[in-house]
Amino acid sequence: MELGFLGRRRCFEEVKRYVFRIAYGRRDLTLIDAAVRESDGVYIDCAGDLVSQLFSALANALPGSSLGIDLGESRNGVVMVWRGEPVLHAVVSAQKLRELLLLINGAAEVSVGYSPHADPSAILPELKRLCAAGAKIRLIDEMGASRGRFWMWRKYPFLSEDEVDALIFTLAPGISLDICGKPF
Repeated sequence: MELGFLGRRRCFEEVKRYVFRIAYGRRDLTLIDAAVRESDGVYIDCAGDLVSQLFSALANALPGSSLGIDLGESRNGVVMVWRGEPVLHAVVSAQKLRELLLLINGAAEVSVGYSPHADPSAILPELKRLCAAGAKIRLIDEMGASRGRFWMWRKYPFLSEDEVDALIFTLAPGISLDICGKPF
């Protein structure tokens, strides 16, 4: 699947910061700058919160997508993968991560890295909401998954360490959590 973009060049440059592969022009799925009057595609407002718009719009447009989350004390890596292909990447604050998870409805799987330094319970309400919407929640051991970090950095040298870890979590085996029926 190829992602395309129609709209202002400034907006395209901003979108390119978060999308793995995107071309200017129509493709299989086209992101459209809301300032442009077009018919078919996924509209985004470049004056608004672009990261939230991209993740929520593409999660809905690409059903069955997977999210990888690398929790940190101040920075959190988030990656979206669809059918084995990385689509989006970003580094966000803890507050922005919670907001982002509330906007996403179409993800089939959410993989969260776990280590002694990161507590997934901080985003438990958001994970429970995704689980209730049908997403499978997986907990990934960061230490075990980190073996693929060097290879992933060589393949995607433009990603930050947090984004690389989040991408690895979408590919790594983990423990599936049944948190939907459990009280907070």
